[in-house]
Formats: sequence, C-alpha cells, structure tokens
Amino acid sequence: MCLKFLFMQMQLLIGALIVSPVCLCAVEFEPWSYTERDLFPSALVSAATVDWNGDEETAEDKKGPDDPKLRKKDVPLYGDENGWLAVKLSDVPPKAEIRVEIAVDGFMKPSVWQGTLKPGHKEAIIFPKGVWDYDALLQVRQQRPANASFKVTINGKELPVQTETCTMKSLNDCPFYVFFDDQGTDFEDYSMVFAAYVNENHPQVDAILKDALATGIVDSFSGYQSGDPDEVLAQVFAVWKVLQDRGIKYSDISTTTPSRYVASQTVRFLDDSINATQANCVDGTVLIASVLRKIGINVYLALVPGHCLLAFDLGEAEDSGTVGLETTMLGAKDLGDAGKDIEVPEGIKGSKLEASFKVMAAALDVGNATLDKYAKAMLDEDDPRAQLISIAEARELGIMPIATNREKK
Repeated sequence: MCLKFLFMQMQLLIGALIVSPVCLCAVEFEPWSYTERDLFPSALVSAATVDWNGDEETAEDKKGPDDPKLRKKDVPLYGDENGWLAVKLSDVPPKAEIRVEIAVDGFMKPSVWQGTLKPGHKEAIIFPKGVWDYDALLQVRQQRPANASFKVTINGKELPVQTETCTMKSLNDCPFYVFFDDQGTDFEDYSMVFAAYVNENHPQVDAILKDALATGIVDSFSGYQSGDPDEVLAQVFAVWKVLQDRGIKYSDISTTTPSRYVASQTVRFLDDSINATQANCVDGTVLIASVLRKIGINVYLALVPGHCLLAFDLGEAEDSGTVGLETTMLGAKDLGDAGKDIEVPEGIKGSKLEASFKVMAAALDVGNATLDKYAKAMLDEDDPRAQLISIAEARELGIMPIATNREKK
C-alpha cells in the first residue's frame, strides 16, 4: 500500500510538471492606454515629471503602509503610476515571474517592468517606466501613425507579441479630459496640460514688454510691488495695447481630429499666434498669460463650456480680487458708439490710447460677467465643463512650458 501511495504521488507530481506550461498559455494580455490609440506629445513632454497622485502611491509594488488599500473591484496597478502605456494581464499563476516590455517606433525605446504580483492578484495593469524620446515628440507638428509593440514573458516563456498602430497627435493638440465611458460621467481631468502652452520664458515675451514700455502707459513692470490694483491694470493695458498694435485678431481655427474617449483642443504656440497675427480663444489667452506671468502677475486660464478666457489677480493678498479678461476682443480696434459710456481716465481721454482702453474695459466687463456666471461650476470638481486653471499651481505640480526648439532661432 505504501509503495502504491508513493507511486500515485509521483504520478501527481509528474502531472503537475506537465500541466504547468499549459497553464502559462492560459495567461492573457491586452495593450492598455489611458488615451486609447491616441498619444499626445504635449502631455508626454509637459507632464514628464508630474506625479498626478501627489503623496499617494497607487502602484501595488511601491505602496507603503499609509497608502490607500486596493478596493475589491479595482484592477491592481503595478509599475509607473504616472505612465500612459501598459498591458492588462489576466489569469496570472501565483508567484509567476513577469516581464513586460513596451516600445513605440521612433518615440519610445523598449521600456521594461519585471516582478511578481502580490498574493491573490490574478490580474493587473502593468506600466513600465516609459523611456520616451522627447526630442522626437517635440517635432510632431502633424499627426502621424506610430507602431507600438507589447511583449509579455511569464516564467521565461514569451507570449505572442501584440502590435498596435497608434496615432501620434500633433504637439498642438492638448488633451484635457479622458473619458472611460460613453456617457462622459467617468473621466480623468488633464486640463492642467493647457498650462504647458503658457510660456513665460519665450524670447518674444521680452520683445513685447519692450514695446509695451515704449507706449508710455507705465514706466516699468513691477507686478504687485506697488500694492495698487490700478497700477496692475495699467500694466495689463500696456501689454494689451502692444498686442493690438501688432494686429492680433480673433480667428476661430480650433478644429482637432476627434478622438472617441479624449476631449482635446488645438492650441497655437506663442510665436505662431504672433507671426500669424491670429488667435482663437485659447491662443489669445495663453499669449497674454505668458506675458503677464513674466512680470509677476498671477494668471489663470478660465475654461467654460466651449470657450476659454483669461483671469488674473489684482494683488497678492487672497482678498485682492480676481478679474476676467475676454481675450477674443483683442482684435476690436474701436467700440464706436458702444463705448461712449465707458469712463476714461484723464490722462488717456482724447489720446491715441483711448479707443484701445475702451476695448479693454469692455473686455474686462465681459470677462467678469463670464467668471460670475460660472463661479459655482468652477468650484464643482465633478463638473468638467468649467475650470479655473492656475498657472502657478500647474508649475508647482510640474507642468512646464513646451519648448518647441524654435525659441532659439
């Protein structure tokens, strides 16, 4: 009996060894991306150092005792919690040694994650740390296809490689919402990426400020140093006047090739708007925001349904007040009879500055009315249609200006 029992045990052991490779074949994986098959260089470049989750760690292989516990219905995440490309594994054997490699031809070198899943985890989304070629991403000014390859190895056995043809969007395409359902109720907010188009370091900003001083409206750009809101408005007016003189006009060219699950907007870079003397609502807003931020004024991009305008603080104190400025009115040279009731300061009345002052005064009225209308919605984090994006907060988060390499020319 003892010998028979041992024989049976040996048969079971041999059977287990034979079955084990077959079990590995049951492992399935699929490519996974936050933005489906669309890849956005603007987000990949500007948010390269951003930790979207702050102090909280969501990757299971990096969690500490104080990090949030995995909820029952959540699929465990491993690797780079801020990554964009991943593989989703299912039916993973316990203690399996896993190797995941993802590459995108011409844009991301082979990027690898290796490790094991925690006990009880049979499925997972694994993000290797992406080794992106940022110089290549900065050159994408028209969308183009790119092949992404996804490789998975389980216990030394490589599964069939999967290749997806992705769309590398233009650097001018800014994603701001990623939807995870067709109803638009489950989404991730990436609207902070708009701040990447505000470029306070662009050389043309200094040229604009030089011309603004030449108007004689202000003697210097001192930001909030005077403590006088009127002085702040005077500095804004000097910048407004110069951009009007340069012929910047409103142009509603904002068509972006649609994506099923990603809401995005075409945004011109500062030099594009200046050279073309055209700007849509976002273009004009990031242009003026770039100049005002350079002189120390705290600026915001105010997003409302289908529109964007500028907002800025009148002082550094919390109670100084925030005002709106409708940047699409930049191209209006004269309000005519519509501006006859606008009060003009004595130093400007009757001068060549009067018409431009009235236009900006009207733009402030329209901007303030818009901010008042959407004030409640901007405080509601569940409403993606209205946002007040602080450029200072975006910089603290890690959203940096996109340098297109043309700034050096």
